[in-house]
Amino acid sequence: MSLTEINIRPAIQNDAPFIAEMIKLSMGSLGDHLFGADGLSIKRYIEDLVRNNAGRFGLRFSFVAESAGTLKGMLLSYTGRSLGLLNVSTGPHLFSAMGFGPALRFMKRGASLPGGREALKDEYYISNLGVDPAVQGLGVGSALLNFAENLARNEKLAKCSLIVGLYNQGALRLYERLGYRIAETVQHENEALGYHRMLKQLP
Repeated sequence: MSLTEINIRPAIQNDAPFIAEMIKLSMGSLGDHLFGADGLSIKRYIEDLVRNNAGRFGLRFSFVAESAGTLKGMLLSYTGRSLGLLNVSTGPHLFSAMGFGPALRFMKRGASLPGGREALKDEYYISNLGVDPAVQGLGVGSALLNFAENLARNEKLAKCSLIVGLYNQGALRLYERLGYRIAETVQHENEALGYHRMLKQLP
């Protein structure tokens, strides 16, 4: 199987269910840890956050990859300098999407995650990149990363950064093949919380 053409465009409201599924997929066991809920509930929470432009989950920062008229992958990204404000503005939306108790637990778990800052101010941060499992390995992830790097250049930023779970060896190999290098490794007794922070200096 091959994809003849991959088109990437800004996301729209109708894409929200797919984006939620891809964010959930990209978060993996970290999402299970943060949301503390079953898979269907996590997807519902994320979809609500996306639809309501909730800070770092905002639809306005999302892009989707299409081929033959169907969605194949998504990208959620922003400048490192905007990440702090986006995290703060996500908070109120968590309460409306999840309810008071679950939102408080999400925020507590998030605050206790290991490691330091996700991205620095001079970096363009690839927060989430998800590809439909049926087309993984067919160039969708590479196309989305290339698109993110062009967004970085448009912002006059010379570096892209991302985080990948220690357990996600397939994604790690893709990122390394495309020029990303490990800048920091954070270990944790809970494998779901350990990660590599990776950087790429853009040509």
